[in-house]
Amino acid sequence: MTTGASATKIDPITFQIVWARLISVADEIAATLVKTSFSLVVRDNHDYACGIYDISGRMLAQSLQCTPGQAGATPRVVAAMLERYPAHQLSPGDVIIANDPWLCAGHAPDVFIAAPVFRAGKIVGVVCNSAHHIDMGGRLGGTDAREVYEEGLIIPITKLMVAGQPNDDLFRLLRRNVRAADKVIGDLRAQMAANHVGARGVVQMMDETGLESLETLADEIIPRTEAAMRAAIAEIPDGVYAHSVDHDELDPDGKPIRLVVRIEVAGDRVSLDYTGTSPQVPKPINAVFNITRAYSVFPFVAALCPRLPMNDGVFNAVSLVVPQGTVLNPTFPAPGMFRSLLSYYVVELIYGALAKVIPDKVMAPSGTYPLWIQKFAGRFDDGRPFVSHFNAQGGHGARQDRDGNSAVVFPGNIASTSVELFEVDAPMLCERKAFITDSAGPGRFRGGLGQEIVIRSLAKHRISGAASGGRFRHGAVGLDGGKEGGRGRIQFNDGEPFARSSQVFYDRGDFVRLCQPGGGGFGDPLSRDPEHVLRDVRQGVVSLAGAAADYGVAIDRDTLRVNVTETARLRTRNAAAAE
Repeated sequence: MTTGASATKIDPITFQIVWARLISVADEIAATLVKTSFSLVVRDNHDYACGIYDISGRMLAQSLQCTPGQAGATPRVVAAMLERYPAHQLSPGDVIIANDPWLCAGHAPDVFIAAPVFRAGKIVGVVCNSAHHIDMGGRLGGTDAREVYEEGLIIPITKLMVAGQPNDDLFRLLRRNVRAADKVIGDLRAQMAANHVGARGVVQMMDETGLESLETLADEIIPRTEAAMRAAIAEIPDGVYAHSVDHDELDPDGKPIRLVVRIEVAGDRVSLDYTGTSPQVPKPINAVFNITRAYSVFPFVAALCPRLPMNDGVFNAVSLVVPQGTVLNPTFPAPGMFRSLLSYYVVELIYGALAKVIPDKVMAPSGTYPLWIQKFAGRFDDGRPFVSHFNAQGGHGARQDRDGNSAVVFPGNIASTSVELFEVDAPMLCERKAFITDSAGPGRFRGGLGQEIVIRSLAKHRISGAASGGRFRHGAVGLDGGKEGGRGRIQFNDGEPFARSSQVFYDRGDFVRLCQPGGGGFGDPLSRDPEHVLRDVRQGVVSLAGAAADYGVAIDRDTLRVNVTETARLRTRNAAAAE
């Protein structure tokens, strides 16, 4: 580190060492959170975000494993926390908590915990993590909620710990209002433990590197990151690119909810305008501005510079206009518990616009959104209460040069639930979990596959649940001539398919069948390599009939080999029919 008049500058070698060390400390926060948490959602689904901030609330680093929604929301949360409790008023041992959907990540289960970092008696920064809790009270299965008050306890910015002493009144309030208090309180304590490890790591890093202030580091990190982000944006040709998406959900007039974006690129600057998006609805799918902002920035990072470390510099490079009162910026007290049923479509919206100018950088729409999360609450046969979530997804959209992945969450970046752990966590049996043949959107490169999952109740007590999913009316569309992926379907006891996400009550033996959508294809299916189609048929991804109808590839049923002559005839015929 330089001295004298240039004391605020960090030499390049020290800078890289300190920055990398800071990211590793953020990873330590995440590792501690995972190792000490009580719930499947945090421990195994990895539904969390962790970050390190200076005393101005600027994010310097986040853990490599994060959900984009929570991670993208955290900078504004920490800034608001420091506005409520200025840095000079904080003491060692203070812990700040909040989950207010309008301030935080859009729904009550995402709880943010922050703690000041003290070194030699002086506050030098803040560590913060967020975690999705299995319950925060309210209506667990409130898929028809009309106000946020139905969706759980709202915690304003307040202190959970004061100078190392617990705020007992708040702990009692939380314990009384949630279904699985031991797990919820356990996860809160895991969040506090993770921040303790993070604060210790920041102090050790500063001691070992001689860094006196995180502000000095922030002044180096944030402009460099912003410059890198702007350089990537500058590679997009200047222009205005618009796109719209009609969502499966209907507005009060019975029309599909419409999301609209207008992207303007001018040099190294990009602005997004969501004017024209449908008004907010009395359904729990509205996405607050903070979550919309998070999923507006993420697609640019993922497409243009996926290895760029995330911090405030990334967010500074993208500006937004989101009209208030729309489904992407609702006014209080609009419900939003299942905002992932809508907010993930922001990625499709942006990529649909950018596909017109940088198709090699984007992916086709995915069947992994809306997010399919199944919630269950009730009692084991011995009377013990339980609350559990089951997370599994469909297929990614294809890209210009590769097939889509199957059963991997995008853009939420959380892990799928282990069947074995879920069956320990709840008196439920997962009878089937398999890919659905022909569910991948056909294309030169095909989408990822959807899944069929059957979950049955084994409990003698009635279980309440929320069955959520989507793409029931329209599958994930393809790009550049690619075709639509398979549609979603939810059935209870093989009854009529649901028209939308719904609350469900399970008696012993009742089951739910989830058929999750596949991803959209990329490019003309008739240009797919016949040998790739043959491989898909042999692996059960594509049926013989699907190979002929969708790809124009004739495969002999007995030998499982491509009939070259018949394939040429089929492709000529199918191409003519498509004109």
